[in-house]
Amino acid sequence: MRSSRRWRRLCGGRNSMDHTKQLLRISDIAAAAPDVLRYRFTAAEGELAPFLPGQYICLYYEIDGTTTGRPYSIASSPREAEEGGYYDLFIHVGGSFTSRWLGQHGTVGTTIRASHPLGEFCITPETPRKIVGISGGMSVTPLRSMVRSIVDSDTDREISLFCGWDDPAAMLFREEFTALARGCDRVRVRFALAQNPQPEDKHGYFTAEDILRETDAAEAAYYLCGPQAMYDTLHDGLTAGGVRPERYRREVPGELHCPPYPTAPGECYPLTIHTGSGTVTATAAAGESVLVALERAGVSPRAYCRSGSCGYCRSRLLSGEVWTDPDRAPATADGVFHPCCSFPRSALTVVLPE
Repeated sequence: MRSSRRWRRLCGGRNSMDHTKQLLRISDIAAAAPDVLRYRFTAAEGELAPFLPGQYICLYYEIDGTTTGRPYSIASSPREAEEGGYYDLFIHVGGSFTSRWLGQHGTVGTTIRASHPLGEFCITPETPRKIVGISGGMSVTPLRSMVRSIVDSDTDREISLFCGWDDPAAMLFREEFTALARGCDRVRVRFALAQNPQPEDKHGYFTAEDILRETDAAEAAYYLCGPQAMYDTLHDGLTAGGVRPERYRREVPGELHCPPYPTAPGECYPLTIHTGSGTVTATAAAGESVLVALERAGVSPRAYCRSGSCGYCRSRLLSGEVWTDPDRAPATADGVFHPCCSFPRSALTVVLPE
């Protein structure tokens, strides 16, 4: 079938794909919620790279002479990229300094470099027919790509969505998901709100029992995207209820902007960086990741996810001490570490990958 062939073509080179940059152009901007804008990107050169629903791209910003990248989930469907020629990204422009920069300087016609699509938090041809998507807050965006791709397809794949929010004013996609569910019997959606729920909503947050009561733990694949607290709350209940590890996926939380311990304002450490073309000296702020220090020095390794999952930024620590978030990047042998989720605790000497 047409959709099945498209899945296979999009998935075919996933592990061997060259993640070199593509040049995108902002073709449209629309308000989606307070401080959230929908950016529609088209190809400024060539064609858009294909992707699988749930994957992300990394946008590369040039700010004050420093190049830095930030990952964003693609919220549109693969068919919209293939036939419509666009990616939709929903960006909280009141968030990180890079996203604020885009909100202030990105206009229709602005071009920006981006990676090719990446990530394992996605639907593939091997994904079970039944899918359960569970989201908390802004992390809902990859589920939009998934549900739209299912509606676009001519397969029998089905999806059940459980979307939670604190504040109804900040909600994304309520009307859209409700309309998709009304128009397609393979889509079901439930909402939970901590504040001012509507009569059909759950008041509070979804529990594992809520989700298991309405889904098939033995047959479905479960995709969770939200804050760490949501993962901690749901994990044990879902697995105890029969969700097998190979059918349980969670999106890695976003970039860790500061370490979970106090640092003194202005505290910095000397940083020596060995690259393939020479040695660079710089400083690393105690309250920023080593990757940010490398970016400020202009010698950053490739980095896409900024959360310890893609592995592209892995470097070697020759001397010094770093703290690495154990929930994101497990300790590795021979001094290999992930700069994106590691913070300096002393003077460092680092060797970057070729």
